[in-house]
Amino acid sequence: MKAIFLAYRDWAFDVYKQVKKNPKLSELILCKTLEELSFIHLEDYDVLLTCGTSERLGQEIIDKIEVIGVHCAELDRYSYGSPIQNQIIDGFIFSKHRIFKLTFNENSNRSHAHDCLFAYEVALDLSGNMDDILFQMRATSVVLFNMYITDYPNILWTEWPKEEIIRRRRDPIDSCLSKKQFGLMNTEELYNFFRCLEEPYPNGYIEDEIGRLYIKRVEFKKR
Repeated sequence: MKAIFLAYRDWAFDVYKQVKKNPKLSELILCKTLEELSFIHLEDYDVLLTCGTSERLGQEIIDKIEVIGVHCAELDRYSYGSPIQNQIIDGFIFSKHRIFKLTFNENSNRSHAHDCLFAYEVALDLSGNMDDILFQMRATSVVLFNMYITDYPNILWTEWPKEEIIRRRRDPIDSCLSKKQFGLMNTEELYNFFRCLEEPYPNGYIEDEIGRLYIKRVEFKKR
């Protein structure tokens, strides 16, 4: 089996190093940008594995090769971008990490226009700081990709139930809290807001007429 691994985040590079050891793979090459991917003859490979990337792949890629990704949410409402941040802000502690197949849909506003099919899932704990969550995502991504590679091409796909609710992709400006907003949130809500925006994401901050106070790391204890 020959595969391509598309990633640009540090934690995803760690996943690549582990998945590359799968004995079923005769070749696994790493691409860090879509530009690098454009120089590869995709038809020579069985699958393109994407990990930790939010770039939308065009039809010219998806028509040439099967494209697989990992998505860290169970509900369809979190398929539109920023799934970790939106789930934490919404109060989720546990979720799912899944393998899914990408298709091209020019009318879709999803960050990844997938066809709502997934093949495997494992539990994902969203508690703790962002480095704790990313540590888990390294491990669960390795498990999911290895399950897929081991069973390929005999993959049993399951329909991803659709929802009408949409949680949109977050922008860097969404990391800002006014002093008024800050005063309306309880300590647990503030904790969830700031911890989901720890590195490598745009840090949360409080802004007033004088300047910005960035919150890079938080800790919380329940009464």
